[in-house]
Amino acid sequence: MNTEQASRSRKKALESAQTLVDLVRQTITERGPVLRGAFQLRGTRCGKDGCKCNQGELHTTAVLIVSEAGKRRSYYVRPVNRPEVQRRVERYLRFRGKRRELGRLSEEVLSATDDLLAAMAEPHSPQDGADSSAHKGGRSRARRKR
Repeated sequence: MNTEQASRSRKKALESAQTLVDLVRQTITERGPVLRGAFQLRGTRCGKDGCKCNQGELHTTAVLIVSEAGKRRSYYVRPVNRPEVQRRVERYLRFRGKRRELGRLSEEVLSATDDLLAAMAEPHSPQDGADSSAHKGGRSRARRKR
């Protein structure tokens, strides 16, 4: 057994697990509705003669981009609804980021646990006191049907 490696692996597993627990607490305290999608502000032209957009000063339009049945759809967001839609989308993106980090930390804990097992494992040798007489010659003690 490699005690130094085992000690490092235990420490790493505990640190990662504590970070994981802290992040779970942060994630589950998230409140309020979320909107799956992306919020974007775009510049558009109205096409009216003499409008400022024809000289390059575009109108600002907000859209919510979502995936429906495997296709991307854009929905116009009215100016009065823009702040709330943007908050809900940002909440969704924050939540997804935390979930991604939870997956990474879970892998870290598992990896440290695997390293600990490898550090603790020793190869078997017959001198360890295990009785191997039952399996000499490849026979087992079970009776075979004839």
